[in-house]
Amino acid sequence: MQMTTFVNLALGLLSCAAASPLEPRSTTFTHRAETSEVKATGGTYEDFKPGYLAGTWEVFKRGEYVDLEGTGYIRVRWEIEYWKGVGPMYEPTFDGISGTFLFVAGGGGYQITDTPQGCPQGTGCKNFTGSNEYGYTYPVDGYNPWHNMYYYLDGKVTITNHEAGGLYNVGVQAYSYDNILSDINTAPASSGNLIKYGYSYDPKEGSCPCSS
Repeated sequence: MQMTTFVNLALGLLSCAAASPLEPRSTTFTHRAETSEVKATGGTYEDFKPGYLAGTWEVFKRGEYVDLEGTGYIRVRWEIEYWKGVGPMYEPTFDGISGTFLFVAGGGGYQITDTPQGCPQGTGCKNFTGSNEYGYTYPVDGYNPWHNMYYYLDGKVTITNHEAGGLYNVGVQAYSYDNILSDINTAPASSGNLIKYGYSYDPKEGSCPCSS
């Protein structure tokens, strides 16, 4: 799949009209082969340490990257570091794709422009991208990642951080289909960061799964 095709597909799916986030639903989610656990084969990433954003391979700074290879699912968990730097957010790239690489689901209870139930840092926050004390990071090109972005890989891919202005971290790790399904069907809560159900962007029918 060409990079431009992948990006256009992902952006189109992220902008898909959605049903009420508070309605439980049966999510159709294609179960693709998980025959070889995805592993890192190179890169300038940091290894996970206690206190870090959850992930096996931490891609924290501009220019840091991780090379992945295998047949299975991966989770890319986001953290917007607006207390360190705000401004335009230039998302990671997925390059060197060999084989199949698909964005398949979003979860973690929220997307970064959602309004949190209580401020993650400081006071006066409007969404997960900033607060009145620190300022705000804003996505470019309509990109609005979920807290957990899920991908399917059957081959190779390189994930590279391109932060500039608006700072962020991404924690990358191999994940299972069952755990993704559990995440995207976790019910919202009245407090905390579980604001809405996640979504499957890989239905068997190939259409947008944005209805209950």
